[in-house]
Amino acid sequence: MRALQRLIQGKVLLLTICAAGIGGTFQFGYNLSIINAPTLHIQDFTNETWWARTGQPLPDHLVLLVWSLIVSLYPLGGLFGALLAGPLAIKLGRKKSLLVNNVFVVAAAILFGFSRRAGSFEMIMLGRLLVGVSAALQRLRGPADVAGELAELEQERAACRDRRARRPWELFRERALRRQVASLVVLGSAMELCGNDTVYAYASGVFREAGIPEEKVQYAIIGTGSCELLTAFVSCVVIERLGRRVLLMGGYCLMTCWGSVFTVALYLQSSIPWMPYLAMSCIFAFILSFGIGPAGVTGILATELFDQTARPAAYMVSGALMWTMLFLVGLGFPFIMEGLSHFIYVPFLGVCVCGAIYTGFFLPETKGKTFLEISEELHRLNFPRKSPGPTWRDPEVILSTEL
Repeated sequence: MRALQRLIQGKVLLLTICAAGIGGTFQFGYNLSIINAPTLHIQDFTNETWWARTGQPLPDHLVLLVWSLIVSLYPLGGLFGALLAGPLAIKLGRKKSLLVNNVFVVAAAILFGFSRRAGSFEMIMLGRLLVGVSAALQRLRGPADVAGELAELEQERAACRDRRARRPWELFRERALRRQVASLVVLGSAMELCGNDTVYAYASGVFREAGIPEEKVQYAIIGTGSCELLTAFVSCVVIERLGRRVLLMGGYCLMTCWGSVFTVALYLQSSIPWMPYLAMSCIFAFILSFGIGPAGVTGILATELFDQTARPAAYMVSGALMWTMLFLVGLGFPFIMEGLSHFIYVPFLGVCVCGAIYTGFFLPETKGKTFLEISEELHRLNFPRKSPGPTWRDPEVILSTEL
């Protein structure tokens, strides 16, 4: 009987993991990267549609603008979805919210499917917006010391007794959260502005700019996905061994290194035959450095730097910030690529340097520390002349934040 129960629990866990993966992070990654493959087809369709309507071709700069909007409307929809997710989950519950979420996906698929027959590139734009709204970023905890973590949570919520959940805008006004909010904003912005996500959205254009032959671009794109998959496994292993600060600083420093070599390779690609392949290798190394460092660490900052009263609001701020930055980068990258040519990654290198410097000087290490130990250290950093930290009492868990 007990063996049968374990078997059923194992199957339920497997199905849950598959559902969360396919319906959550898979959807995010798929919709972020899939748009780069039909780049030329969508641009031709946009031009043909405009010609059929007006009898004139759409100017090249407007074709580029429409294309960048099609790409960047996905993160804009994600911003709306991030703002709706909390209230929707509170009102309907997580399960019903996920079911309602499917309506956006189906509507987007219908718009994509009938856009050519309707002769409307605007349907593609609206579909990208709806897909962004439906994007679900889900996290599953791994097998660990559950009892130990629950004990930590019990201690942490003792600090939250008689304290209401903070609203998102209140985080920016409270001095006791100054270092936490600054770290969330700076490092969250750096993760989206470092140029990694543009590789997925505009991979084909980046590899063509690097001089990769057209018939080999598709294989290079497969290489970017393989690098991302590899980092998912490596990051899980090294994050607790090396610590957050080491991975963040190391990741941004390596990204600066590979980005610099990539820039040199672009500049010399016409004079040295093997430079395009060096540039491609740098892109792969850039993705690996990002996945092991910033991508693996930045997402957990809201959990480790904020207590239970501020954590839900911190997640809302983090989500809104991520999607906003992703929208801005997606909208501006085609024009950056056209304007800077060989020096396309120079602005992103500046972001990587700033991310490494901030991490080295201002981010406290959280490896191996409890929530209360982290809170006490942050209290000392926010109030350097006042030694007493917060006092801990007995509590009630805060499950949501007010809007």
